[in-house]
Amino acid sequence: MTQTSRPIVTAPPAPDRHPWIPAWLERVPGIGRLAVTLLNDPRVRYLLAGGITAVISYAYFSGLFLLVGHHVHYLVTLTVANFLTTVTAYPIYQHGVYQAGQGGFAQFLRFYATCLWALVFGLVAMPLLVEVAGAPVLLAQAIVIVVFPLINYPLQRRWAFGGGRR
Repeated sequence: MTQTSRPIVTAPPAPDRHPWIPAWLERVPGIGRLAVTLLNDPRVRYLLAGGITAVISYAYFSGLFLLVGHHVHYLVTLTVANFLTTVTAYPIYQHGVYQAGQGGFAQFLRFYATCLWALVFGLVAMPLLVEVAGAPVLLAQAIVIVVFPLINYPLQRRWAFGGGRR
């Protein structure tokens, strides 16, 4: 006797709900509708993605620094961590924040170009914090990471994922 299973059918996302927001969230008493409203705002999704990216970036930097920091200058570690973070964060911003679809390699290069501005900022700010102010390297990196989203948001929204249309 062979059992046939019915295919799992999922409803398409409601037109007023981001595809990553689960339908059950709207039914949560008290905060469900508010949560959906907030998560539909790309600025709120950008803040969430920025927080996730900051954790990822700090994990890459601190992991690399603790592993090879006694052999490699912290600015080299910063550069490598920036690249790894960019590759990891791209799909989060592409689909989760901007819903930009499949933009191809050109879109990734625009995204990476915006992340290079943050890298340049880090390459300038880190020595100021570490060499001049005397901050420990990992603390300096944590301070610098907080500023990255402020630098990147306008560039990503208007150019990397907006194609100059927004």
